Amino acid sequence: MQVGTVLSLPGAALAELAGTALDLAWIDLEHGALGLGDAQAMAVGLAAAGCESHVRLPDASTERLAAIVDCGVDGVVAPRVESPDTARELIARLRYPPAGSRGFGPRRAGRYGRTPGFWSVPENRVACTIQIESAAGVAAARGIAAVDGVDALVVGCSDLSIDLDVPQNLDARPLRAAVAAVAEAAAAAGVRFGLAASGDPERVASLAAGRADVIVYSADSRLYAAAVDAAVLALEAGHA
Repeated sequence: MQVGTVLSLPGAALAELAGTALDLAWIDLEHGALGLGDAQAMAVGLAAAGCESHVRLPDASTERLAAIVDCGVDGVVAPRVESPDTARELIARLRYPPAGSRGFGPRRAGRYGRTPGFWSVPENRVACTIQIESAAGVAAARGIAAVDGVDALVVGCSDLSIDLDVPQNLDARPLRAAVAAVAEAAAAAGVRFGLAASGDPERVASLAAGRADVIVYSADSRLYAAAVDAAVLALEAGHA
């Protein structure tokens, strides 16, 4: 199983710091204030740490997809996908002709033009992770997983729990049933399954129930804040 987190704070060095302990990281262009320049610098930092870099897109139809993948990331993450057609259209834009419509751009993804025929090199294929974050997404999960080019389904537990009216409750039956349904859909299609969740790590592991190929835990800002708070509390308690 791979373990990752969401990166929302800019900087190659911070990305490298986090990536050293992780298998993968999601550079977050959906929430927060990161831009394309940040994404490329953070991808460089993650590569230096030997950590996979995936960009969570603002949405599956983002106009900047070509620029994002030309940053040389290992994959993209599409939030709140609710239909196979949405996944299919995204994947077509990730692939070069004749398989898709991705445009020629010899940037970092092609080693700045130093890789001959980089568009046809299998190692340059951009992975596609689909986030399931609503009841509609859960209902469509089998069809989405079956789309050629989908590499993983990852349940976004926070948004899905809110959509199911059990906000942030990792023990709630509706959420657990939805997670099980998405896991079964991924297994049936032979794609990876994962969770993106925060909170008590033991509860997250319990929700995964040994089925997850990847767990994207919390976010850098929350992890750093928790570490700072814990250190300050310990120092204050020791000084009292």
